[in-house]
Amino acid sequence: MNEEDKIAWIDEENKIVSFHAIDDGKMIIKAESLFWDFLFGLTESGYRVM
Repeated sequence: MNEEDKIAWIDEENKIVSFHAIDDGKMIIKAESLFWDFLFGLTESGYRVM
């Protein structure tokens, strides 16, 4: 992981994205250049950001 990497946890069952670790969440690490588009795509498909 470097300074440009961003981390989020995803709970696919409850369609939640969090910037903090969540129970049963899957940790996702992406370069910042990809992260925000990825996050936006999740919100467009019904995920809530917490």
